[in-house]
This record gives sequence, structure tokens and C-alpha cells, in this order.
Amino acid sequence: MGPHGSFTRKIIYLVAIALLLMPLFWLSQPATSAVKGAKGSPGGKLAQLRDEHHLSQAQLGQIDPTSVTIKLATLGLRGVAANILWEKVTDYKMKKDWTNLAATLNQITKVQPNFISVWSNQGWNLAYNVSASFDDYRERYRWVIKGIDFLKEGAKYNEREPRLLWDLGWTISQKIGRSDETRQFRRLFKEDDDFHGSRPLALRDNWLVGKEKFEEGEDMVDTLGVSMMGKSPLIFRSNAPMCQMSYAEAIEKDGTFGEVAKRAWANATDEWRRYGAKDIPTSFRTPDDKLVIIRLNEEEMEHETAKKLVAQLDAMQPGLREKIIAGKRAALSDKQREALDTPPAKRAGKQFDLAAQAEQAVTVTHDEVAKKIAKPKRAEALKLAKDAADHEQTAVYIRRYREIVNFVYWRLRALVEQSEDAIEARRLIHQGDRAYSEGDLVAARDAYRQGLETWRKVLDAHPELIPDQTTGEDLMDAIKRYRRILSQLDEPFPEKFILQDIIDQHEQREGKPPESKPEKGEGAKSEK
Repeated sequence: MGPHGSFTRKIIYLVAIALLLMPLFWLSQPATSAVKGAKGSPGGKLAQLRDEHHLSQAQLGQIDPTSVTIKLATLGLRGVAANILWEKVTDYKMKKDWTNLAATLNQITKVQPNFISVWSNQGWNLAYNVSASFDDYRERYRWVIKGIDFLKEGAKYNEREPRLLWDLGWTISQKIGRSDETRQFRRLFKEDDDFHGSRPLALRDNWLVGKEKFEEGEDMVDTLGVSMMGKSPLIFRSNAPMCQMSYAEAIEKDGTFGEVAKRAWANATDEWRRYGAKDIPTSFRTPDDKLVIIRLNEEEMEHETAKKLVAQLDAMQPGLREKIIAGKRAALSDKQREALDTPPAKRAGKQFDLAAQAEQAVTVTHDEVAKKIAKPKRAEALKLAKDAADHEQTAVYIRRYREIVNFVYWRLRALVEQSEDAIEARRLIHQGDRAYSEGDLVAARDAYRQGLETWRKVLDAHPELIPDQTTGEDLMDAIKRYRRILSQLDEPFPEKFILQDIIDQHEQREGKPPESKPEKGEGAKSEK
């Protein structure tokens, strides 16, 4: 091919390149902001898609110039650079080279500022794993704060990710509030001016700060419509009110009682009630494939509504339900009928299975009753039956979800703890602990005796607390300390103890036979 052909080929290449640049320009043109005298531009298709799906860095969070520079400098090899840095992190962790570990983590965040797992996993690593490597609790606290600061930094660059706010809330509340060094950590956290800045001293409790972060995560979900990062709404929305519960518990353990403790528990009651009023999507679906939405506060209301509907249904043809039951009972075998009539405590052997079969056989559904009602009321009866069954089923769903978060217990606990007797009981036990630590056994014994007597008043006012395991274990710890004090004073433990029912419940759970039981009517008497 001569010079003419070579020139033509070059022209063709140039034209092809120009044609290819046009779709590239259409796809990748950056967006521009409006300025004085010039209109802004939405940019190319990729810029518009980033904007539509909130993927631009400005929408994800703050822009870090260093991070942007690194992205450009790596020329598309950010993944390779990240892998190298992750290998260094593993190496430094094995060598316990914490200084270089922290520096390398900072480099990773510059390379991958929007990779949530980097911030989440390494924030946890610093606060939980690295901190545990030190003997001095002050040094451990310093690394816990490093982990928290790491998460806070990640939240700046990822303003649409509630996961990091949840991690912050969890680490601040649980790591500081549940560690072996809780007493020291809580004190250091309250004194940490660098962390809190201008936050008032009264609000520097780790449980309140953790609650604040959980609430910020909830607000983000509610206002921006972002995902709850794989957590169920039931659990996700329970963390903030549970922090308030833990705050009320913690200040009493620290020795704060009176109106301050009462107000803390009152706030816990209010927040738990608000939590119970929120819409909680469940994993259940209606027959027409709609997601079932529940409110934890409404189990009793659902039962009451169902009860009223059933009463209306039964009133349409009085005695019909009993007649159907009688017919089903007549169809039972003699052994089934005998088992059903035998009280559960007296059943033996096959009677348990026979009674279960009989109970199932004589069960009458609302729909069965409705179908037996004569026209023209049958259509109305069928609707009443369906509505009653729907409300009963909703109540079942609510009960199942309540059990997951121990909703009824915490609702009752927050209410009971506000009472004067409960606050006084805890104050006396705390006073006994302090006297014991100071070596004053007589004062400790007297404070414990008064405290346990006051607990008897609380339990008599709220007997539903007696079988509760959490309450029982809490009281058993106090009873064991009281027993130890009496032993050191060479005094016998009362045979008819004022909280013998708590001891009996504990021994039953442990599978031990009760050591001693009070006579009938003695449970609420003071030992003298």
C-alpha cells in the first residue's frame, strides 16, 4: 500500500477515535454546579446514575482530599494496594506492633473510605482485641477510645450508613459499660474532656452517649430511608431504650439513688413505651401476601378486640359453640375422655398423649361456629369469625416478638424500679456492700437485713417478679453476700428466711432440692 493508502488509514483511525470519544463523553462527563453567570450541568450518564443512587462521594459523606488523591495515584489498582495493606495489618497484629497497625489502618481508610467493613471490623479490633493486650486499664481504655474514634471517622465519610452509628453506640455502651474494668472505664469516660468537648458532665455517662448514637442511626433510617444493615427492626430499635435501662441500673450501682434514679427509670418507662408504639415489620405474611406489621404495646388490645368479636359471634346464636363442643366430646373414646377429665398434675403414662389428642379434637374454631349459623346472618358471622381469628393471630405474633426482647419484663421492671421501696431496697444493699468493703460487718449485716426486708415489700406488691430468672439471680447474689456476712459474724442464717421463695426458685432452676421452706404464711415475715 502506497503513501496515499497509509494516509487514508490514519484518517479512518482518527475518525473512529473521535466517534468513540462521543459516547465516552456522554457517559463520563462530570457534573458541574451552577455559578454566577453559568448554569450547572447534571453531567454524563454515569454522573447522573451516581446522583440518582446516592453514590457520589459528596452524597456518601465528607470528601477527603487525601483519599481522592490516592484513588487517582493508584491508576485503578486500589484493590491491589488494599490487599497489600491488609496483609501488613495482619502481620503487625501478630507482632503486636500497635503503632504501625494504627498507621496502616489509616492508610486503608484512605484507599477504601467507603468500604464499611474496614471501619466496622477494625474499630471493633482496636476497641476489643488490641485493648485487651495491655495490663494497665488506662492503656486499655486509651485503645478503646481509639476504636471509637476510628468509627467516628468512618461515619464522617459514610453519612448514609447507620451501621457505623450502631457500632459506635454498641462500643460506647457495651464495651465501656460491660467490661471487667467497667467501674474504671466509666470513670475515665466521664473525665475524658478530649472526647466529650463541651458535653455537660451529667450527660457524659457511656450509656447515654451510646443511646445518642443508636438514636442517630434510627433517625438516619427514618429520614433517609436507608437500610438497617441487616438487623431486624425489632432489635435495631430496641438498643436506645435498653441503654436508658442500663443507665438507670448503672447509676444505682454507682451509689446514686433518690429522685435521680427515679427519674432515670421513669425515662426508661417512657422510652420503652415509645418503642412499643413503633411499627415493627415481621417475617410473617397475611393470606394475601402482605407483610404483617405489629406494635409491641398492642397484644392486650388485640386480645380484647378478639374477645369482643367472639362475644358478638356467640350472641348471634347462643349456646351454639357449647353444642358443637358437646358433639365433639361425645365422639371421643372413653380413654380420651378420661384423660381429658383428669387434672394435668394427676395424669400418667399415655394419658398425656391422649389428653392432647382430646383437646385438639374438641377445639372449635370461630369459623366452625359461623358456618353453623343460619342465614341470613351467616355472612356477618363469617366476617366476625375471620376478624376475631385475625386479631388473635396478631396477638400471637406480638407475643412471639415480645419474647425476643423480653418486652414484658423490661416494661414491668422499669415501672417497679421507680417505686420508693425498690429504690430504698437498692440503696440499703449498696450501703451494705460499702460497709462490708470497709470491714464493718455489723453495719453491713443491718443494711442487708433492712434491704432484703424492703425487697420483700417490692415482691409482695409485684409477685410476678418472683418467678423471673433475672430478678431471682440479682437477689440471689445479695442473699449469698448476706449469708457470707452472717457466717463471718458466727450468726446462723435464718431458718425461715424472708426471701425463701427466691431461694426455692433458684434451687429449682439449678435442679437442687430446696434446703428449707417457710411454713405457710411465713414468706412475708421478717426474720428476727
